[in-house]
Amino acid sequence: MSASWKQTSSSGADRPEPDRAPSGRIISVRAATAIAVVATVAVLASVIGVVCQWRTAATDDAVDRTRAELRREAGRIVAQVFSVDAARWRADRERARGLVDGEFAARYATELTRPPADGARSVVWTPEVVGIVDAAPDHGDTLIRARIVVTPASAAPAAPPAADDIEHRSVTAGFDRVDDRWVLTRVEVLS
Repeated sequence: MSASWKQTSSSGADRPEPDRAPSGRIISVRAATAIAVVATVAVLASVIGVVCQWRTAATDDAVDRTRAELRREAGRIVAQVFSVDAARWRADRERARGLVDGEFAARYATELTRPPADGARSVVWTPEVVGIVDAAPDHGDTLIRARIVVTPASAAPAAPPAADDIEHRSVTAGFDRVDDRWVLTRVEVLS
């Protein structure tokens, strides 16, 4: 910056005085536009970041809720679908049809209208372990280990099940949320 020389009238001495811009400095249109663009980008980035964090938190909460609900309900649903008693098989099968949907309902439609297999008085599934394989807000996959007791029609009514009448099975079961309730949509027997 160059200094201009101005003579002061009061002291008579020559002093350098710097060039001064007006006190209300005006920025160029180009600079103002650049500042506005940078500010807009910063605000948009902040808003996008907050929205993404909020959505992630909401999804995480929904997945946690799915895991808890399936851990609590999946075994009970599978047990109700596969358990049947010859004395009340129609009611058992009606209840089972209300707990299934999708691929499973289509594939096993005929079986869900029949009494227990020939020679069985009842089939009772009891879930022993329920593990969550995968979960999302509206569907989930589980691994269920169940104890199955098949009571033969020839067995005495009060007789405890024989060792031959008890088996254990592991199944993967898929569930979908339909009208805010869980329904069984897939089953694969592993062992």
